[in-house]
Amino acid sequence: MIEAGTREKGDALVIIEPGKREVIVKSKLERLYGKAIRATVEEMTREIEAKITVEDFGALDWVLRARLEAAIRKYGGEKI
Repeated sequence: MIEAGTREKGDALVIIEPGKREVIVKSKLERLYGKAIRATVEEMTREIEAKITVEDFGALDWVLRARLEAAIRKYGGEKI
């Protein structure tokens, strides 16, 4: 299991686990931003066959992208 980010306000926690492709988005603001969050996750993880969980705590898009990139790099074996 790979993690990037925190559960603090204005951040996002991204968890990538080996397994069948599945994207789970958890956010208190899902009604407003759920589609945008999911679109960003799908765009950045398109080629990854894994379970991807994103817990959003009010992160801006650039924060979410940074957390996704860090998690993807860790999942690929890079040391960050």
